[in-house]
Amino acid sequence: MIGKSAVVYIMLLFIACTFSSTKSDKISSAEYVKSLKKKTTAESIAAIDSVLQVGKINDEIEAQLYFKKGKLLSVLQKDKEAIISFNKALKYFQKKKERAYIAEIYWHLGSENAFLSSKVEATEYLLKAQELNKKLNDKTLEANIDISLAHIKYLYKDYLSAIGYTKEAIAIQEEEKDSLGLSATYNNLAVIYKNIGEFSDAIDYNNKSLKLNILLKDKSAIAKSYNNLGGVSEQMGHYKEAINYYKKAIALNNEIGSVNTSAYRNLANLYLQINDIEQSKEIYLNALDKLKKHTNIKIEKDIYNVLLHIALQQKDFNNSLKYQKKRDSLYLLQKEQENQENLILAEKQYQLVAKENDLLKEKNINRKNIFIFSTILLSLLSLFFLLLFRYMKNKNKKLKAEKEILNLEQTVLRSQMNPHFIFNALSAIQNSLLDNEPLKSASYLSRFAKLIRQNFDFIDKKGIILAEEIDALKNYMETQKLRYHDKFDYEINIFANVDINSIEIPPLLLQPFVENAIEHGFKRVREKGKLEITIFKQENLICYSIKDNGIGFEEVKNDNKKHATDIFLKRLELRGLDEGKSFKIQTTEQGTNVRFCLKLP
Repeated sequence: MIGKSAVVYIMLLFIACTFSSTKSDKISSAEYVKSLKKKTTAESIAAIDSVLQVGKINDEIEAQLYFKKGKLLSVLQKDKEAIISFNKALKYFQKKKERAYIAEIYWHLGSENAFLSSKVEATEYLLKAQELNKKLNDKTLEANIDISLAHIKYLYKDYLSAIGYTKEAIAIQEEEKDSLGLSATYNNLAVIYKNIGEFSDAIDYNNKSLKLNILLKDKSAIAKSYNNLGGVSEQMGHYKEAINYYKKAIALNNEIGSVNTSAYRNLANLYLQINDIEQSKEIYLNALDKLKKHTNIKIEKDIYNVLLHIALQQKDFNNSLKYQKKRDSLYLLQKEQENQENLILAEKQYQLVAKENDLLKEKNINRKNIFIFSTILLSLLSLFFLLLFRYMKNKNKKLKAEKEILNLEQTVLRSQMNPHFIFNALSAIQNSLLDNEPLKSASYLSRFAKLIRQNFDFIDKKGIILAEEIDALKNYMETQKLRYHDKFDYEINIFANVDINSIEIPPLLLQPFVENAIEHGFKRVREKGKLEITIFKQENLICYSIKDNGIGFEEVKNDNKKHATDIFLKRLELRGLDEGKSFKIQTTEQGTNVRFCLKLP
């Protein structure tokens, strides 16, 4: 994989900027001096946090601090935290329409999502950055965007495109005489050539990177070049050269106190290949010692797994047991982190049940109140009695309506997140793993997790922004495409006069009809299914059309169950806007078209 430092090669090692503030928002100069004197990345982040916690800063300074914090977190490879910090800064810069900052933040968000293997989100951000930069004409940013796009192509194993983007970046950096950037980009190109077996080109670009790193006196980058040259030599079968390069990389990393264990692991694995077991074991143990300062559960688990196999091979049963316990504990820790999403979903379900119970309790209390007040009102004027009775009746009706809405929301959630759907989706992802497609699996697992989070987030809301509904719908359809092995395609057409970021609709309104098309409509169709969703504005209405080329709309009646159409119409009825009459289902030989309109507020 292309190294992260290649994309974010210019990051701050300390805070160095001029701050401005009003008298009422001013922080003491001592705070800034303290920040500026910090030398390490971690210390700089701590300094920024201390300033942010004071709170007496204006919005511009706060945005600048979050922007710089995002860069520093990126250096430490804390990608998720970096994304959070960049998004906080982005809100201010978007409000002020500062395009230079917005474009750079889009690039950072694209880069961070790429390292998290969120390729779709990464591409979207990078294309936004690229579009903004056409007007800005920032050459450095243009090169950085090309490098990030190359990274995404690399993740897709589209190596020719990755090489093309990387060479475009190199041309810009050579023109700008950006030695630091060139060093990292040469290294990226070397990695790509190594992966497609073009070893002479890989060595050539690795040596170019090494020469620049030596001129720049960047020992960390020199160590990386040696490690990469070792990898190429190893693949060519030149084991002595590879060992020499790996040892040079290790020595330099030790000299600068780096916690990078890549060279250690590469050397240990090479010794294992040439059957020098003792050397391999010793170096793996050294790598573990380094990892104590920089926890990486996956790497630790992998090393303990190798040590376990070595111990079993040597019949060293005492160490075998120790390594197995350590590996298993790390595995459990990794699984615990993965299960956090499930815990959040369970908490959401618990909240739904608690909310329903609260409504039932309130309804019971209301019934008691009706009885008490009815007894008292017998002795009062008939008019007074009538008014109170109507009040309690209306309140009871409102509670009943709220409970009915809640039940409908739960029904919609259960219909989409039923065990059958979850099991099949996870099975499809598992199959792609077994087919040795980890990148594809990671992408769909990310979409599936996001889909579950969105559904449980939506269930607490009476309305969501149309853009959120569309995003959830895309995640649902992509998950179904994986389940059904691309048996269908889809497209979403939104008319230009529809502002999806301002229109609010009930959550999960379109999903039941999309589900019906996928689960039933395409079941017995020989040709590839096609699903077309169109959203357009008509006077004071927003209209929706869900069209498919399936076998036609099928819904079983008289089975004492609530069906998608019944639930949908009931939800429209509870809105009280007389929207149900716009609902139409038209079935022809060419397929089914579902259409309805909602009133704009």
